[in-house]
Amino acid sequence: MTSLIRTNMNRIIVVGVVLTALLGTFPSQAEAQFLKKLGKVLENVDKVLGSGSAADSRSAASAGTGAADGMQVVNNLKGFEVEFKGVTWQKDFCGLEFVVTNTGSSTQRVYAFDKMKTFGADGTQYDSRSIVGNSVTSLGNGDFDFEPGVPVKCVYALFGLPESGTVMSLCQLRLTMFENGYQDRFVEFRNVPVPARHSNPFKGVWKLEGTGLEGKLVLDFYGKSVDGMDALNNAVKCYGTIYVGYGSGASMKVDECSITSWEDNGNTPLVNFIGGRDGNTYEARMIYDPQKETVRFSDIRIVAEEGMAECFVSDDLVFGK
Repeated sequence: MTSLIRTNMNRIIVVGVVLTALLGTFPSQAEAQFLKKLGKVLENVDKVLGSGSAADSRSAASAGTGAADGMQVVNNLKGFEVEFKGVTWQKDFCGLEFVVTNTGSSTQRVYAFDKMKTFGADGTQYDSRSIVGNSVTSLGNGDFDFEPGVPVKCVYALFGLPESGTVMSLCQLRLTMFENGYQDRFVEFRNVPVPARHSNPFKGVWKLEGTGLEGKLVLDFYGKSVDGMDALNNAVKCYGTIYVGYGSGASMKVDECSITSWEDNGNTPLVNFIGGRDGNTYEARMIYDPQKETVRFSDIRIVAEEGMAECFVSDDLVFGK
C-alpha cells in the first residue's frame, strides 16, 4: 500500500512539473492547442510511469516501430534492438520483415533461429522458416553472428496463409544466447494483421532477363520509399524505378527511370517517369497481370521534353516475379 501511494505521488509530481513547464511556454490565446498538447504529454507520462510485463519486456526501439494498431512486438533478446518493418507477400510465402541490431560493442552469437511457434487468430498452426540476412534457416543451422552496430534484415516466413488475409496471434522466435551459461530468449510478433495477397499489388521487385537484356522494376506506390532521381539528377524518394540494360561490355546501353507520379486505375494505373538518359518526362500505362504476376508498359509518350528521346523502356518488355 505504501509503495502504491509513493508511485501515485511520483506521478502527481511529474505531471505537476510538466504542467508548470507548459504553462510558461503557451500564450493565453492558444489555450485550445495547449490542452491538446497537455493531453498527449500526460498520456505519455502515464505510459512511462505505468508498469506491465509486456511493456517491461520491450526496449524503446523494439516497442513496435512500424507496427499496426493492436499489434505487439516483444523483444526479450538482451543487448539487441528489434524494429518491425511490415508484412509483404512473396511468391512462395508471406513474410514479416524486421531488422535486428546488436547494440553492444562485440560480436554476439544468437542460437536457434530455427525454433519457431506460429499460430493464427483461430488457433491454426502454420509452417514457418526464418531468413536472417541471406541465410534461410532449417533445423540444425539456425545460428547467426551479429556484428556490433550492424542492422541485419530478417524475415519471418509464413507458409499456407489464406490469400484473403488473416491475423496472426503469435509468431515467436525462441532464441538462445550464451551469458554465464545458455539463456533462453525470444522475439515475438503478436496480433499481426496480414493483408489480402493482392491488396497492395504495386509493391515489390520484378525482373526481366533475355539474350543481351536485363532489367529490374522496383515499386512502392504506397510508401514512396524507392531511391531515384528527378529531372535535374537530384536524389529523391519516388514510387519506383525502371532499370533496363541492353548489350554487354562497352557497348551496353543502360537506362534507369524514376516513377514520380501515378493515377489509380485498378490493374492498369497511369504513371509518369523521368528518363534516366534524357531527362524527359514520360507518361505510360502500366499493366499488371495478377495471375502471371507480370508488369509491362504501353502507350509510352513524352509529356515534358528536355532533350533527345533516348529512353530504353519499351512496350515489349515484360517484368516478372
